[in-house]
Amino acid sequence: MGRFLRNKHCRVISTAIIGLIFFSCAPSVNIVRSYKKYPPREDSDTVVFYKKSQDVPIKSEIIGKLETICGTLQKGCDSVSIFSLAETKIKKAGGNAFLVTTYQKPTIWNGSKLQLNGDVLFVSDFFSPPDTLTDLMKKHRLYFGFGIGPETGISLMTPKISYYNFQDRKILSTYYGIEGAINLIIAPWFALDCLYGVKKNIFTFDTSVGVWWLPKTKLGDGYVDPYFHTTLNPKIGVKFGKVWLKAGPSMHLYRKGERVSLGKIGKRYYNFEILIAAW
Repeated sequence: MGRFLRNKHCRVISTAIIGLIFFSCAPSVNIVRSYKKYPPREDSDTVVFYKKSQDVPIKSEIIGKLETICGTLQKGCDSVSIFSLAETKIKKAGGNAFLVTTYQKPTIWNGSKLQLNGDVLFVSDFFSPPDTLTDLMKKHRLYFGFGIGPETGISLMTPKISYYNFQDRKILSTYYGIEGAINLIIAPWFALDCLYGVKKNIFTFDTSVGVWWLPKTKLGDGYVDPYFHTTLNPKIGVKFGKVWLKAGPSMHLYRKGERVSLGKIGKRYYNFEILIAAW
């Protein structure tokens, strides 16, 4: 090995191989999804970059999705080069603006990767006001929930109502919510819970603290004794557009009254639910 490295020609070959491996690959900037085609723009045209959706003019439309990722050892993997390459791709797609949805600088936590994702826009009037209604609806969401478990009992005929507030962060999104359900069919019961969670791509994780109350009520020829419990409910979820699937164990913090076995599998309790966005 030492004799090999001492040879001049071998050293040149080794240097060339290392350079090809670590420095020759340019960052990959791609339009991963195209919704509408426009003629390519001139090289002299400019592209406006937006960091916040509330700054985007209302007279605009999303014509595609752009994604790019590169490692710091790659040639041209820096902020200036990435944005320059993205601008070229945006103009070729016929866009004149770009909304940055993800921008991550290289760190030891993300494997020294630089990432830039966002929406390719065509703005017909840059002087039009921002689309505050769309931005408001993205942040505040209302859901109808169907499922079973100690958190909300049985929500099938009468779904629970859920309000969620989403906040975009640098690496992921966070959200909090308030959910409630009232049932007056056969036997009345009431449920309420508050939750906090995180979202990364389509995956979610949240934990709620909920209360469930069944008052004393007449059922058939007799009466059902009152029952009350509080639970801690961690859930893993998958969110596809307006549909959100969640499931997880439920731990009782307090019980009063005869035990109600909703969502019990074996010796443990679980919550299963489907949320459908109203908007």
